[in-house]
Amino acid sequence: MVQRSQTYQAFKPTSLKCGLVQYMKGFQIAIVLLLSSLPIGCISDDSDDGFDWPDPNGNECNLDNGALQYLVDLREGELGVSVSLDCDLFIEGFDTPHHSLINPSNGDLWIVYLSGFIKSWDGDNLEDVADLSSLVSRCHMEQGLLGLTFTDDPHIVLLSYVEEGVCEGENQSDLVLSYAIVGEDNGKIDAGDITVLKRIEQPYRNHNGGFLLHAGDGSFLWGIGDGGSANDPESNGQDNSTELGTILFFKLENGEVVPAINDSSENPLVLHHGLRNPWRFDLDSEGMLWIADVGQNCWEEVNLVTIHEKANLGWAEREGYHAFEGASCSEADHNVSDANYVDPVLAYPHQNGNCSITGGYWMDWGPEALRDGYLFGDFCTGAIWLLKWSDEGAVWEETLIGHSGGMIVGFGEGTEGELLIFHWTGEILRIS
Repeated sequence: MVQRSQTYQAFKPTSLKCGLVQYMKGFQIAIVLLLSSLPIGCISDDSDDGFDWPDPNGNECNLDNGALQYLVDLREGELGVSVSLDCDLFIEGFDTPHHSLINPSNGDLWIVYLSGFIKSWDGDNLEDVADLSSLVSRCHMEQGLLGLTFTDDPHIVLLSYVEEGVCEGENQSDLVLSYAIVGEDNGKIDAGDITVLKRIEQPYRNHNGGFLLHAGDGSFLWGIGDGGSANDPESNGQDNSTELGTILFFKLENGEVVPAINDSSENPLVLHHGLRNPWRFDLDSEGMLWIADVGQNCWEEVNLVTIHEKANLGWAEREGYHAFEGASCSEADHNVSDANYVDPVLAYPHQNGNCSITGGYWMDWGPEALRDGYLFGDFCTGAIWLLKWSDEGAVWEETLIGHSGGMIVGFGEGTEGELLIFHWTGEILRIS
């Protein structure tokens, strides 16, 4: 049975709240400091009027090659390869980049912006692929173009976004799954030629999830947040009648979204539930699904589950391994075990500035020193960890391998096998 790697001491929660966050010229430094202490899953409440992203903070990315060398030596013995990884600026000057994919048609790098733009990078130049800004809502900083994946046909892509809507009053914008045709002649997507496949009503503007992953054999995974606000006020996480707080597993047949597995339940598209805000997830070489689920006040977690059997990850009865008690983060609720829920393989607390997990890849590609582990980071501190299995301890053990120097909103794979890091402030870094 998978076990957690370490026990954290009881701690007092920070006095962070999901309050109104507005960016004002002349107060950039104060806002950056405030936002660096708030979790992306709970940065602002549903009354947010919109947000302008602050200027880059200019901190340096630093890697611990000693820690990486130790991991390589453990894996390969004393004759393991010598580790010398660098972290540097890849491209800058972006507006809200958070994800990338390699175009299977030509090998170019597609970069996805929350603002609704998609750009293509060929190693020398950036080209426009799509301007979907008229389709997506940016009323709240957690809204926008959230997911993109290629299908088995490289000229058809799936898109996940919060649709454009009014910013005043209650949320009226659904989370939308659509498909788009990529022009064979120009490699571009026309915003006027996008077909909606499915809508999911979002009661609030935050916790949308929205990530898309091609799972092979024509199947796809779609992450859906718990519907928003804070503390799961509508109890969606444990409600089997809703698709909120889940990961959906589906295929496309004749332009329709259908379940990828045979299931007679009320919601046959739902694969896993009990999730708060599954911002990122990835499949490893064994077909297991790694889910980074953003926590509320106390704990961030990494889950490891199969895609062949449904699982309940526990939110909002649990946060990490602990009974969820709102703002309480005490020793009394430590290590709650329940056969109804699948335990995470790792949970880390909101200590030392950490606040919000950003997944993450199972590293069966990229620099050799990063292989055979799950890589993830923290939004607020820019810390980067590698989670690897220890045969000796029969546990998953995380190793801090560096800091990106900024607020991490996503990772990506470069065209040369580099690991890309997306900063909330617009820079894209690379580890190679």
